[in-house]
Amino acid sequence: MSVAPTPAETQALAQRLALGTAQFGLAYGINNTAGQPTPAAVAEVLAAARAAGLTLLDTAAAYGNSEARLGELADEIADFRIITKIGAGPPAQVAQHLAESLARLRRVRLYGMLFHAFGPLQAEPAAWQALQAARAAGQVARIGVSLYHPHEAEWLLAEGWDVDLVQVPYNVLDQRFAAVLPRLAARGVEVHVRSAFLQGLLLREPAALPPFFQPLAPKLTQLRALAAGAGVPLPAALLLFVAYAPGVARAVIGVDSVENLRENLAAATHVRAAETLRPALTALAEFTDTFILPYAWPPRP
Repeated sequence: MSVAPTPAETQALAQRLALGTAQFGLAYGINNTAGQPTPAAVAEVLAAARAAGLTLLDTAAAYGNSEARLGELADEIADFRIITKIGAGPPAQVAQHLAESLARLRRVRLYGMLFHAFGPLQAEPAAWQALQAARAAGQVARIGVSLYHPHEAEWLLAEGWDVDLVQVPYNVLDQRFAAVLPRLAARGVEVHVRSAFLQGLLLREPAALPPFFQPLAPKLTQLRALAAGAGVPLPAALLLFVAYAPGVARAVIGVDSVENLRENLAAATHVRAAETLRPALTALAEFTDTFILPYAWPPRP
C-alpha cells in the first residue's frame, strides 16, 4: 500500500504544477467518458487544489466555456494566478480578445497570456506588440506563446524576442523539446509543459490499444514494467518525469474530479524513486510524429 505524502511533500509538488482547465469547458482526452464536470464539481476541484498548495490555473478562450466558468467563481479563486491563451492577429484584435478574456474571467490583470500557436504569430509579428503593450500596462505579468515544435523555440531564441513564458508538449514518449528547455530557462523564460499523459494514451493498457497505436505497445509495456520495478505508480512516474525535467518550471495537469486531483498529488510520495527512473524513461523517447502529436491521430470513432 502506498504511503500518503506529507503536507510539505504535497505542497512541494503542487508548486511545480499548474491546474489545466480544458476539462472544465470541454469533454477532453481520449479516455474521457464523463464529459464536462458540473459547476459544483469544478468548485470542489478548485477548493481542493487551493488546499493542496496549487496556485496557478491554465485556461484559454478556445477551451469551450472554461474562462466563463472560472469567472463565475471569481471570488473563490481570487488567490489563484491565471494564464490564458488567445489567437494571434492584428494588434487591435489581440487587444480586444485580451479584454474579452479579462471580462469572462472577471479579472483586471492576469499572470500570463500566451498566443495559442507560433505560426500565426510569426505571420503577424505586430501581434507581439499588443502583448508587450498589455504587459507594460500591467494587464498581464508574463507573455509568450504555446509551442508545438522545437524549431519554434529555436527561432525565438535566435531572434531574441522578450518572451517570458512558453508552454510545450513533453512526456515520456514526446521528448522533442528536451535539449532546448534548459536553454529557454537560462534565458529567463518560464517553461510550462503539457501532455504528461499524452491525453491519456500513456495510461492505456498496451493490449487494449486501438490498432493505430499498436506499434507503441512494446514501449508502453516496458514503461509499466519500469514503474512497477521501482515501486512507483504509473501515473506518478509519468507526472514526475515531466514536472522535474531539466528546465521545466511547471507541469500542467488536467483533472475532472477531486479524486483525480488527489491521485496526481499522491505522486509527491515517489519523487526520489521516480528520479532514479529518469535515464530508463528517457530511453523510451518516440521519434514517429504521428504517434506523439495528437493532431496527427485518427478521429475518435
